[in-house]
Amino acid sequence: MAIRSISIYTNLEKDKDLEFTKKVMNSAEDNGMECFCDSAVAKRLGMPEDRFAENNSGDCLLVLGGDGTMLAAARKYAPTGIFILGVNLGRIGFLLDADISCLDEAMKKLKSGEFKVQDRMMLRVSAGKNGEETFLGYCMNEAIVSQKVRLRMIEVDAEVDGKSALQCRCDGMIVSTPSGSTAYSLSAGGPIIAPTLDVILLTPICPHALYVRDFVVGGESDIILSNKTKGSVTTVVLDGQEYFEVERSSGIHIQRAEHPARFLHISDTDFYTLLREKISEWN
Repeated sequence: MAIRSISIYTNLEKDKDLEFTKKVMNSAEDNGMECFCDSAVAKRLGMPEDRFAENNSGDCLLVLGGDGTMLAAARKYAPTGIFILGVNLGRIGFLLDADISCLDEAMKKLKSGEFKVQDRMMLRVSAGKNGEETFLGYCMNEAIVSQKVRLRMIEVDAEVDGKSALQCRCDGMIVSTPSGSTAYSLSAGGPIIAPTLDVILLTPICPHALYVRDFVVGGESDIILSNKTKGSVTTVVLDGQEYFEVERSSGIHIQRAEHPARFLHISDTDFYTLLREKISEWN
């Protein structure tokens, strides 16, 4: 499949004068591609509403920024089924497959269909009690459940498919996708999981017990986290970017989203090579 139209989602902090965004637009035009922009970018460029990506997202979304930008873009656009390609303007770049310095080459590969599609799991998160559900949102990396008072422990009960799987006192619980296993979960001592595996990872944050370990469950699992700490307010954070407060009596329901994030790969770099490169940057 050849890409004939693209949309652009830009981190406006990393591209304040839209220099890189304009380069992408020029390269797209040179390759005969129709170009749309996320409304935040389009308004800055004075584009009409019919060029907003929200109204016509095109064949592929180019995300200019870092991993955090990719997370935000995936939450917004993955439900549409659009292909997503990350163009790295940041530092770590676990989720980004192209570099701005190789833009023209990337465009030519998109135009000729020289890419692979890799579906990445996303999570659907909701809160509810007494049979009523309030949808909170989607996440690409992880959902974190903790207390509103961050420096106090929370007593968490984690149910998997209706069975109590884990009870512990901890600073919070991370529920992550395989993609998220190299993010906050890794810093909290969780394992690294290959991004294409169909599993969900539960990682307690600083558990107050020696026996508590991470749990890896099937990707089809229904997970409910309950805050058993009296007099507390439960908080839910999605990808470190969206924050919600819910009643303590509400269970946090987490399951695989109906849709994946459809990432495009145009480079030959595999996950394990990328992992070694990125870990070496941390040392």
